[in-house]
Amino acid sequence: MPILAMDTATMVSSVAVADEKRLLAELIVENKLTHSETLLPHVEQVLAMAGVKREELTAVAASMGPGSFTGLRIGLAAAKAIAYGLDIPLVGIPTIEGLAWHYPVPDVTVAGFIDAQSHKGNRLCI
Repeated sequence: MPILAMDTATMVSSVAVADEKRLLAELIVENKLTHSETLLPHVEQVLAMAGVKREELTAVAASMGPGSFTGLRIGLAAAKAIAYGLDIPLVGIPTIEGLAWHYPVPDVTVAGFIDAQSHKGNRLCI
């Protein structure tokens, strides 16, 4: 039951494949190329790394903001196209909530934020 996940809210591109038990593959890249140039090649690379065929995906998850308007448009359009083409569900994940789930620490408050002026990446305060 593998799921494809994508985050294009900032200059950092993140693509991963996970199943119900674990992360199968992940690629996080920050470079000068735009998401429109790198996102789909990264999807193909992560699927190959995970040993998962497109037809085996059961859902697509994508960051839905806040973040770079253009980056979000590219990521959500790609996610919607993939989900539509494979006839699988598309799930929108709030960017900051997705960041916070990366640090599941009991009894600790995690607050995430994105600098609206720089788009250089996401930040978390624990």
